[in-house]
Amino acid sequence: MPRETKYTGFGYWTVQIGFSALLALLGLGGGVYVLVDSSRPDSTSSAGVGGGVMLILTGVVFLLLLIWLVVLMTSSSREQRAIYAWAIMQEHVARNPGARPSRPASTVAADVASLEVATRARNGALTLDEVLRLQALRPEVPYPGDLDALRRASAVRAASLLTPEQRDQRRAQWAADDDEALSRLHNAGLSTPRAERFVRRAGTVAGWAALACFLLFVGSRLPVFGIGTVMALVGVWCALRLATGTLQDSRIREGRVLVEAWRSDPGRASRGLPAPFAEYVRTPLGAWWMRLLTPATVIGLFLLIGGASNIGGSSEPDERSFFVGFTGLAAALFLASIVLRLVAGRRSAAAHDRFSAYQGPRVPAQAS
Repeated sequence: MPRETKYTGFGYWTVQIGFSALLALLGLGGGVYVLVDSSRPDSTSSAGVGGGVMLILTGVVFLLLLIWLVVLMTSSSREQRAIYAWAIMQEHVARNPGARPSRPASTVAADVASLEVATRARNGALTLDEVLRLQALRPEVPYPGDLDALRRASAVRAASLLTPEQRDQRRAQWAADDDEALSRLHNAGLSTPRAERFVRRAGTVAGWAALACFLLFVGSRLPVFGIGTVMALVGVWCALRLATGTLQDSRIREGRVLVEAWRSDPGRASRGLPAPFAEYVRTPLGAWWMRLLTPATVIGLFLLIGGASNIGGSSEPDERSFFVGFTGLAAALFLASIVLRLVAGRRSAAAHDRFSAYQGPRVPAQAS
């Protein structure tokens, strides 16, 4: 009897990551080449600086997609990766036989819905009926998770259905718990983090202002938007993001003290985690350095592009050596930010697992 091959999702992840990496490489490499070529006196390129910038921005989009895919893959277990890919491909292939979408524009909403279902499947939030519906779309590709355990859990829930009165009583208890949690957060000064919200918004404004000034500096060379102005705004952006992360970590630590105090009561812990406490459990600590990853990625990328574009235009060996070293440092900063994103993804996954364990009977699949 032939042995049944379990779905791993290897092909899905390989195609997604490989395709994103290829387009990111072509966009960034092509953009740098156009910028270098357009700076030469004997250039025959008709794209110019604008075309090079557009290619680079296209590469940046696919690079961000690549980073998101890598973080999503590395922050998931092997089974979670397989379930995520399986849920997407079940609906995709069922809609498009042969995996060739005939009307891509008409399937955007369906693709978004597939991603939402896949995310819930990865997190173990699908019910047995939802899993069986996906299984029926392609019966020849079995569910890569533990379907027997899902059936047993469904049977236990079906055997312990509450009466309408019991269900109303439980919901009333949950509402009272939510009110009590809100009261505790308010007494601790955590219900309205105005300072953190203000600093976060100021950081967003500073980041967009830095990007706008950089584009104006590159495109028009206006004196008022010199490189000093750009670097000053970048410094303000980084400082505000650091401050936001520090304030967030402090708030999350204080909130977790309230959560643990709440869970120290067995009766309250058995009823699950109140909704107002959810943010303090599923948000990982370390935001002070996680919020610096985006500036590190952006700064490293732009310095990498700038250094690489100047290598070709350098005529003196010393000048060329300087830009080679400059480009190497920029690449190291960029790669370090990518590696740290993987660490951040692991922390987020651990926080999500803790949140799932704390939810108890408030898990959406069981709440009704």
